[in-house]
Amino acid sequence: MNFATRLSELREDSDMKQSELAERLNLKPSAISKYETGLTQPSISSIIKIVDIFNVSVDYLLGISSVKNPYTQEKFNPKEVDIVIKYRKLNAENKIRIDERINAMLDIENQKK
Repeated sequence: MNFATRLSELREDSDMKQSELAERLNLKPSAISKYETGLTQPSISSIIKIVDIFNVSVDYLLGISSVKNPYTQEKFNPKEVDIVIKYRKLNAENKIRIDERINAMLDIENQKK
């Protein structure tokens, strides 16, 4: 997915018109149209404003990642944050072991359903 598509989807998912986004970015509506059709690219300052408006990462906006915002902790409770911090301290081999164990546990959970 590319920037033009992502921007269009984010705007539409937010029930925002091109003119509304343009106003928030201090641009003309035609600029948003050009972004969404891939005719032009926004400035870095506009990209920063766009990610703030839609609460997504730059990687997501540019189509590099499929995770909207990996940096928010509001979806994580303190125990989950602690687990992620510990996981990051593991070597590659132990990370593989953890991934395998989690997948096995999820398989068991799915079988129960």
